[in-house]
Amino acid sequence: MDVAEALRVLGLAPGCDRAQVRAAYRALVRIHHPDVADGAASQDAAGTTVRLTHAMAVLQRALDDHGGTVPAPPSSPAPRSSTAAAPPAAAPPAAVLDEGSLTIEAPPPETFAVLYEAASRVGDVAYVDRQLGILEIIVRFEGGPSCSVVLTTQGRATHTEVFCSMESIEAAPAPSIRPVLDALVDELRAGSSTT
Repeated sequence: MDVAEALRVLGLAPGCDRAQVRAAYRALVRIHHPDVADGAASQDAAGTTVRLTHAMAVLQRALDDHGGTVPAPPSSPAPRSSTAAAPPAAAPPAAVLDEGSLTIEAPPPETFAVLYEAASRVGDVAYVDRQLGILEIIVRFEGGPSCSVVLTTQGRATHTEVFCSMESIEAAPAPSIRPVLDALVDELRAGSSTT
């Protein structure tokens, strides 16, 4: 999710400050949170709340990066093509280590950045803590439950390990985490071909 989409999700305009972002987020969560939504709205309440939380996180980063006000998003895609040459041509190699972890051959900050991008394509980002290297996504299994997947990075001498755990957030038991790990590795590899 980019700044423009986050502003749309929270119903805000460029130039808003931290208090306005917080007020809009709180007002919308009071309406859409699964604990308060009823009827037809309650069926999509969890997904809507995740989307609102993700928008809040995007705008908080924008506020931190731009002195306390959300900047206007770029109006044309031209800057994106000019920055496409800056990243390295190949993403760091990634692989599934076992049923609960990945390895990415990059230092923790770079790993977290590429992991965040890949994870946002696999599921809905629900929580981000860059300081601690923790990322949570919500994934929905076809014909199965929605699950919370927590990814925790741990730097090593030559690579970063990503420890992964998954719990169902519905009454059904969680399936194997392996398809999620495989999807993350596929997205990490696919992400490198687009840069």
